[in-house]
Amino acid sequence: MKQVQVAVPYDKAEAVYDFLLDVLNVKNLTRFITDTAHIYQFRITDDAITDTVEGLKSRGVGVDYGFIDIWDLKAALPRGISEESQETKIQREATLAVEEIYDSVKKQASLSFDFMAFVVFAAVMAGFGLIQNNVTIIVASMLLSPLMGPMLGVALGYVVGDKKLFIKGTMNELMALGLSFGMGIIMALIVPILYPEGSFIDVVESQWDTSQWAPIVLTEITRRGTLFTPLDIGVAVFSGAAVAVSVTKGDMSSLVGVAISAALMPPAVNVGMMITLGLIYNSAAGIQIGLGSLALLSMNIILIDVAAIIMFRIKKLGVIADKSAQWRAVTRFRQSSSSLYHRNPSSFVSTKKKDSEKPTPKASEKGTDSSS
Repeated sequence: MKQVQVAVPYDKAEAVYDFLLDVLNVKNLTRFITDTAHIYQFRITDDAITDTVEGLKSRGVGVDYGFIDIWDLKAALPRGISEESQETKIQREATLAVEEIYDSVKKQASLSFDFMAFVVFAAVMAGFGLIQNNVTIIVASMLLSPLMGPMLGVALGYVVGDKKLFIKGTMNELMALGLSFGMGIIMALIVPILYPEGSFIDVVESQWDTSQWAPIVLTEITRRGTLFTPLDIGVAVFSGAAVAVSVTKGDMSSLVGVAISAALMPPAVNVGMMITLGLIYNSAAGIQIGLGSLALLSMNIILIDVAAIIMFRIKKLGVIADKSAQWRAVTRFRQSSSSLYHRNPSSFVSTKKKDSEKPTPKASEKGTDSSS
């Protein structure tokens, strides 16, 4: 259930009010009249939020004038408003409005100190897990990895036609991958300290068949060096679709499972670590494993983005952006005055003051006017 608040200027109030009642069929509409604007509040179900917001935007609300604010309601009384229809209807549309999804994805795709710190932490843990052949540590690195955020920015930016978000997601993803490769190189340089039992590259070479480009012994390192299989493709496709559904539903807890299934960080670290070891020790096995990990990583990124774009389209985000009232105006809007209502409260108060200071005509003058 959502709580929607719409604030519009006086000259647009009646038109918006009639539109809410007659066209959008809003129930339980409450109207407040303030000194500067009319405010409407109402509750709607999750499946109606997209059509409601898009309808208001088509009339210019939130684009040319006024505001639209949306809140999630944890509970609402009385219960039972459209609950039966929601339970029986298979909802295809996004639960959140486009703007909510956009703000959420933009925040995840942003470059910050915390983002870079999580990349470093996840890369180091992935390196430890690969060297020790420890699945538990590798899974932990997947959970810490924030690489999925910029990829969502790329997919959503493409769908809604936001070039800035698309470029931002692409650049941040490349920076995060570069940092992951760098941490893999560092891990390769300190392998003698982390693996004192003997020559680490000799152990890897004994587990890899360079003539077949295939592992002899399947470990966490060698399994990521093989050329990707149809199973790997299927995992990437369904991971991308799942992450798109999670975002449009507002259920970020599902991203945990998607992060584990996508597994972007371990192959990224494996690329830097194994290619570096291969070049240092002139090992064909190390270079082959590194290149195989790079192919796996590239395939995962491309297919996850493509699958997310397709799922965003299925959830009608593309259609929403196309039929939206000047979607570009929403993302590029700049406030042209101190108030979106096009009438400052100070001017309103001063007008009222001037009207109150006007002298009232005397009774004799009224009589004279009426007689003449």
